[in-house]
Amino acid sequence: MASYSESIPLGAESEDLLELPARSHRRRAASWKVIAASAAAGLGLVGAGAAAWHGSSAKSVVAPLAAAPSAAEFIAKDEEKSTEKKEKKESKQKKSSKMPRAPTSLNSVPVTNTTKLPKGSKGQSSAIKINEDGKINTYYLPGADVIDDGMTVKFTPPYRFYLMKTDTKDYSKADNFYKPIFPGKTFSVDMDFHGSNGPSCGCNINFYLVNMPVALPGKDKDYYCDAQCFPDMGCCHEFDMNEGNENVQQITNHACTADYSQDSSWECNKWGDPEVKLTPPEFGRGSGKTIDGEKKFTFSQRYDVVEGNNLKVTTTITQGDKVVKKTMDPNGQMANMLETMQKGMAFVTGYWTAPDMNWMDGESCGAGTEHCSDEPAYIGNWRITTNDGPAPNPRPTPSPSPSPSPSPSPSPGAMTCGWCDSGSCEGCHEEPGWCGESEDHCSNCGAKSKWCPKSKMAVLRGEPGNKAKGGKAKGDSTQEASKEA
Repeated sequence: MASYSESIPLGAESEDLLELPARSHRRRAASWKVIAASAAAGLGLVGAGAAAWHGSSAKSVVAPLAAAPSAAEFIAKDEEKSTEKKEKKESKQKKSSKMPRAPTSLNSVPVTNTTKLPKGSKGQSSAIKINEDGKINTYYLPGADVIDDGMTVKFTPPYRFYLMKTDTKDYSKADNFYKPIFPGKTFSVDMDFHGSNGPSCGCNINFYLVNMPVALPGKDKDYYCDAQCFPDMGCCHEFDMNEGNENVQQITNHACTADYSQDSSWECNKWGDPEVKLTPPEFGRGSGKTIDGEKKFTFSQRYDVVEGNNLKVTTTITQGDKVVKKTMDPNGQMANMLETMQKGMAFVTGYWTAPDMNWMDGESCGAGTEHCSDEPAYIGNWRITTNDGPAPNPRPTPSPSPSPSPSPSPSPGAMTCGWCDSGSCEGCHEEPGWCGESEDHCSNCGAKSKWCPKSKMAVLRGEPGNKAKGGKAKGDSTQEASKEA
């Protein structure tokens, strides 16, 4: 008898079995579901045959397979799985839509004259050194724990701090704030969340700009405002330069044009426009991400005025040879923010927590209740650079000792600027750099800064090997602070 062979196309539309006459050279194509069901039935027959061959009294080498489903049962099971998969996807989308789009409350606390900080939460100085186009300038974050010789801020919840010209907690006067004009500049810091136990879900470490102070002190007595317009707090422009944790980094523009389709009662855009977010695989916990949030990285943000009168913000995060770059392109909301930025805005930085931080980190942490670890975070090596201008040194070094003074007493070079908690020169901590260059400079370095003999300092710097009171070598406190960091 003549033999022949032919192929049956997989995935054809027909659901029919091969029931055409045996002598026919034309067969209808079978669907993939029917073919799979037939294959399953064939496997069942093989198993049954193997069992019969070995006999009922002998041990079976091949265990008989369970009865194979019919074609109809196989197809029904497949459709059931498809339906289940679709329902899971819809459930995930519903959970995502329930996540808040913005914070429901402000859980950070300002440091005022009546704030009682926990023991050990305040460093020896609130003076922060910022490298501006290669020059080290001293400003203040009153109440902050500034370590590493003024180069690094150690953050713990729930406090927020304001960048001030002097060490004052009078937030009612705009002139007391140091308000950098960021358009045309680039702001850079090094961020360190210190490993797998660092601040993660539910934690928010941040720095941002707001148009404060407002006319009324508000519930926190600090004349604060932001774009969420919380009750008994001011309402104003807010630019979130960065907020995040080990899972996410987010940048959001909150302009105030009072014409928002989401809610006609909004004076400012509570959700933000535009918003840029770095989540896995670009940023997150562990070595599998481009930027590992558990390790130190550099955050840099460039502000460019473009198209005549609009704003473009480019954020670059680097870690070794890995780089992630995100851009906020110009639009009407960015143009509105530019007008306020060019007048100067208060710089705020802090660390707060919430059980519903899902609006920020929900993509990694889910929609459930969150619990922040409260572990510290570190932000250091602060730089502000003019775009296309001179680049600051990667790590500023203290200024040299003051020039010899003609005054016979005290001896030349024996005086310096000290941070004196007691008001007396005894036991002060030396403030190197610009503050220590002259008595005039020292007088502008804060209420606790005092021009004192170096011999009175509890810690002397710049002369390794020498020892001061208590037997500590000069520079020991810097090393201890670094270890703490």
